[in-house]
Amino acid sequence: MKTIIMIFVLTLTASSIAESNWTPAGEMSAGNSDLVRALAFTDNGIMYASSWGIGIYKSTNRGMNWTFSGLQGKRVTTLSASRNGDVFGLSKTQDFSYIHRTTDNGNTWTDVFTGSFPLNFAGGGEIVFPSDGSIVAAFSITVGPTIGDVSTFVFKSTDSGNNWVQTQVIGAGFAGGMIITDDNRILLGTSLAGVVYSTNSGGNFFSYTHFPPIFIKTILKADPEIIYVSDAYGLNRSTDNGLTFTDIGSHSNGVSLRTACVNRNGDLFIAMDDRNVYYSDNLGDSWELINQGLPAGSYFNVLISADGKIYGGTNNRGVMIYDTPTNINSGTEITGHYNLFQNYPNPFNPVTIIKYELRITNDVKIKVYDILGTEVSTLINEKQEAGSYEVEFDGSRFAGGVYFYRIDSGEFSQTKRMMLIK
Repeated sequence: MKTIIMIFVLTLTASSIAESNWTPAGEMSAGNSDLVRALAFTDNGIMYASSWGIGIYKSTNRGMNWTFSGLQGKRVTTLSASRNGDVFGLSKTQDFSYIHRTTDNGNTWTDVFTGSFPLNFAGGGEIVFPSDGSIVAAFSITVGPTIGDVSTFVFKSTDSGNNWVQTQVIGAGFAGGMIITDDNRILLGTSLAGVVYSTNSGGNFFSYTHFPPIFIKTILKADPEIIYVSDAYGLNRSTDNGLTFTDIGSHSNGVSLRTACVNRNGDLFIAMDDRNVYYSDNLGDSWELINQGLPAGSYFNVLISADGKIYGGTNNRGVMIYDTPTNINSGTEITGHYNLFQNYPNPFNPVTIIKYELRITNDVKIKVYDILGTEVSTLINEKQEAGSYEVEFDGSRFAGGVYFYRIDSGEFSQTKRMMLIK
């Protein structure tokens, strides 16, 4: 399988998140040496993990304990939970590709699709759930005499996964990430054609001109209108629902990205081929290394965000858990001397409140910046006594979008993100 080169010059920052550690989840198979390729978390609190060549495990207590769920011996590459709690998985053998489904909280699994694809060495795929109630699955399938001859086969179900119809074969290599945008388009990453899109719930896909025909590793959906796409050159960010993108990677030291996820606050987590894991709370403008607690020789195949934590499926240690600190879960940053709180409401239109605390008397500056880093407003610029404060930001004269507010006081500085909606 091809390797994508993610090229980053990571601007590392000091933050309270560094105090957290990766910790092992409960044991799956004996010895907890499972290779985990896929993870899914349902709204009713059940977590599923695919142990490569062993089957599916499930946990009802956030990974503390696991029980075997089914699909004995299957190599499941993808797990995805629907809005009603049904979970779908993709797997393959050399000659067949499968869609599996559980509708009873993982007690039983059913093969709802079996496709005959002789000598298929590709594997992998994606599943999404459009707002019209349909289900769209994209398989990577070998179509030629060599392993590199791969196309993406798209299948669709309109009856909760009972029956599937092939809608298109995209001669574009491997599937690499699939999301649904705020305006109900499906964006699908490919290894040969960049990003393709559908406006009819997977009925047809078309070329997406915002990206050249290069290898797409993953696509992530964050805050309203914010999309990340990783390609062969780095990480690209859109703040207008995919209409335009900004390259937020760099072009000097090449490192392969393995997987990435976004948590409920829009914070980014990326795992690299050099076994390093990074975190960003400012849309990828700067990064922090968060390797504490990772076993030597382990790397992540998949990352997901659920229940205020990051769960990672490893190559040899089952599932690892990163318990994100208070500033990520609730939007409150706690330092040794100061507190900077997430603005409220957020998103907002047009007024929001920013609260902060000073533990000592000092000069204070609070400024607001747009997505390009241009200063648009100074909210505070004065000396203040120790205590609790709040300041109002009125965005009525600004365009809707992502803004950042930053506090500087003595040796303390912190930046947070807010969303103005119009």
